Order: sequence, then C-alpha cells, then structure tokens
Amino acid sequence: MQRREFITKTTAAGALCCVPSFLMSAAPLKSKEALGVYTIDWNFDLSHHGERACALWIPLPSDISGFQTVLETRTKNNAAKSLETSHNAYRARTLYAFWDQSAAPKTLNMSFTVALRDRQCTFKRKRLCPDTIEQSRTFLAPTAHIPTDGTVAAIAKHIVAREKDPLKKARKIYDWIIANSYRDESVQGCGTGSPNTMLAQLEREGRMGGKCLDMSALCVALMRASGIPAREVMGIRVGASRFSIAFGTKEDITRSQHCKVEFFIDTIGWIPCDPADITKLILKEGIDRNSPRVRELANKFFGFWENNWMAFNHARDFDLYPANAQGTLDSFGYVYGEVDGEYLDPFDPSAYRYTIHAQKATL
Repeated sequence: MQRREFITKTTAAGALCCVPSFLMSAAPLKSKEALGVYTIDWNFDLSHHGERACALWIPLPSDISGFQTVLETRTKNNAAKSLETSHNAYRARTLYAFWDQSAAPKTLNMSFTVALRDRQCTFKRKRLCPDTIEQSRTFLAPTAHIPTDGTVAAIAKHIVAREKDPLKKARKIYDWIIANSYRDESVQGCGTGSPNTMLAQLEREGRMGGKCLDMSALCVALMRASGIPAREVMGIRVGASRFSIAFGTKEDITRSQHCKVEFFIDTIGWIPCDPADITKLILKEGIDRNSPRVRELANKFFGFWENNWMAFNHARDFDLYPANAQGTLDSFGYVYGEVDGEYLDPFDPSAYRYTIHAQKATL
C-alpha cells in the first residue's frame, strides 16, 4: 500500500478584528519565558486489531492569534483514506484516517512544531467589531451537556446575586467553583463534563469532585446562564510549568490532556481562565485552598493561560466528519476511533497503541 506524507507550514497571520480566533486580548511579550516552542510527536499503531476496518479522527491544533502558531505539521500513514478537515459545527481541525480490513500494518505518525506564548489578558477596554460580538452569542446557547436552565440557572442566580457587571459576574462564578469543588483522581480522563452531575453531588455532599472538563463545563454553564458567552477549550499540556508541577512536568504527554475555559466580554473580547487547575494545585501540592499561594495563582489564572499548553478546539456535542458509526461526540479533546464501527475507549491509549511525546525546541 502506498505510503502517504503531508507537510504543512504556516506562519503567524491575521488581524484581530472579525477573525474566528480564541484570542482577542493578547498582551505584548515581556520576557523570553513567555514564549515556548515545542515539537510534539503522536504515533499510532492499530495493527493489533488484525483484519478489521479501523478509523481515527484526531484533533489537530490550529493557529490562535497572539497565543498559538502551528509552524509545521508532518504526517505519515499507510491508510487507504486520509484527509484533513474542519467540516463540523465548530470548525474543529481534524485528521481523519481509515484502514480497510486488508491493511497490514495500520500505522500513523504525526509531528507538530508549535510556538506558544503566555496568554495574558490586560482587561483593558477596546472597541470590537460587531461581527465578533455577534459570533460570541453562539456561546450563550445550551447544548446537550451544557444546560442553562433548572438547577444551573438557580445556582447562577445565587452566585451573581444583584451584580450587573459581566466581568465581576464571571469572577464570582470562577471563585465559587474553586471554593466548592475538588479534584477527584478517581475520575477517568478529563471527566464527563456534566454540570448537572456536579451540582447533584454538591446538593448531596456539600462539595463537588471532578476533573478539568467537569469544572470547565460547570463554569461555562453558569456563565452562559448569567448572560456571559463562554466555552470550554480542549487541549494538552506539552511541557513543564514555571508555576507548579501540578500544571505540567514531563515529555511523555500521552495522558496530559487538559481543558480550560474562555469567556467573552463585549468591551474586552475573549478572556482565558482555568478554575480546574487551581483545584489540581491544591491537591498536588497538599495546600489549603485559602492559603496565600492559592489566592495568588487563582488571581493569576483569571485572565491567563501559560505557554506550556496547546489548544485543539472548543467542540462539544457535535458530529464528526466524515460521519462515525456511533454518532454525536460530547467533546473532542482525545482521539476518537472505531474498529468495524465499534467505539474505542479514548481514555485508553493501549486500545490505539498511541503515544504522545513533546520536546522543547527553538525557533
């Protein structure tokens, strides 16, 4: 079978206004620390599935104005069909590969070189174009996993009380999640991302346990219920953090997927935050949630993403393209695969025999 190789090179580009980008409020770089360049190698081998048809849908990183630039993508595979597409409801960049029953072996190797910068919101007011504001309204609507009524609406109303300023509302929600949730290491992968499940546990036990997708989804649901456009952003940690071992330490990143949040203010743009990482900091460092260190980093992470994390997409509750046999995905932070139409567990790399390694590089 013919071996295929695709090489794509991209450069930083684009005006900030009216561009469908994650970033609308980047601050200038202040030090070399604020910029990181990484090479990520992602290798698959589905040969152990034998004479069965195999298909993969792999999330790919995209350029994000001011924060993330994909410098090079290199792919090799022996698939019968392979294509790169963003033909889905969220324009999530995807590599699709299909091997028929006769293929032996069934392998795919990918390599990215990505430049990442610290994303620091200055919270300065700016004038945004009407299209950008209108596009943000998409992220007020509920989805299958992001309700904005019922218990979510009641809790949101309790949290924000009589506050009218949207930025202060967002901060109240962010602080409330940190105060009332904890990282539960027994949860598989990044979690299920069900706000109602989290709030039901809060009602039973007085606090909520979960991982990054759980807390990010709850944050998004509460913000949307409060009139603030918001979305989860799926991605993966690619290197060591300057702030804590809780936020990234290793080159083997096969299990380093992580979900963050961003929300939209009409006079500022998209603003990053990460309440889940503060709960991880508390667990991994064994410190009190009211300690000065937690307060400092909670303040830092409201309006900040560190440059050791690579974003994939903000897709939730959507249909893949080409269509998969099992139907709608609830999120797309992990590779999705099927063998003869049967679902492969995305949280189990051995089902795909995949590994992901990252190494810091230089421009």
